[in-house]
Amino acid sequence: MNTNGQKATLSVFGAKPDDALVVPELPIGARNNCQSGKWVIGDEEYGSKLAMTILKFSKFFGSLGQTKNTIWGQIWFVAEAGELPHDVVMVTYIKGRSLSDFNRLVVSTQARGIEPAEGVFIPEFFKHSGQKPDENGVIKPINYYSLKWDWAERDNWAIIEQAAAVLADPHNQARMIDLEGTRNMVCLDNLPPSEIACLMAAHLDSQPQSEMAELPPGM
Repeated sequence: MNTNGQKATLSVFGAKPDDALVVPELPIGARNNCQSGKWVIGDEEYGSKLAMTILKFSKFFGSLGQTKNTIWGQIWFVAEAGELPHDVVMVTYIKGRSLSDFNRLVVSTQARGIEPAEGVFIPEFFKHSGQKPDENGVIKPINYYSLKWDWAERDNWAIIEQAAAVLADPHNQARMIDLEGTRNMVCLDNLPPSEIACLMAAHLDSQPQSEMAELPPGM
């Protein structure tokens, strides 16, 4: 305590202002674990329930984790319900069935004359059964999960104002780049279909058979 009786303070990381969202200096990746059907940050599980506001969506082609050379959807979002931290901008990646169903939902919502980002996205883990070779090449039955997407009109519009404020700030925009997650990916946004097709063909032609995706192709 200092001489005038006031408590000393520190300002290192700063605190979230009221009615605002936190955009971390380093991206927080929320992984939708297709083996457990749970949301995960690092090694911490956060349950299976989630409702989100989406701030940004991009398409990528490349590799992440054990999945090689496929199309990914990158989603920057804020959790509104569920166990994931609220009021924090996070990033997740979807592929296969999860990406196809997400695209279905976006297009069907647009067809109704609605901007999908104005509503709440609700992903739910959906269980599938399949087969996968073990380390000895023996085919074994497995269970896995994909995300099935739903959409709802929102009651709380304050978060839209907060999201718009985040996107209007170039400093925040610069933070919404996941260099670690996309280090083995190429962004497909604004590329013509012919270039995307050539890019995918070049990578797939050079991919050894042993590096094919280890999980069923529908994931």
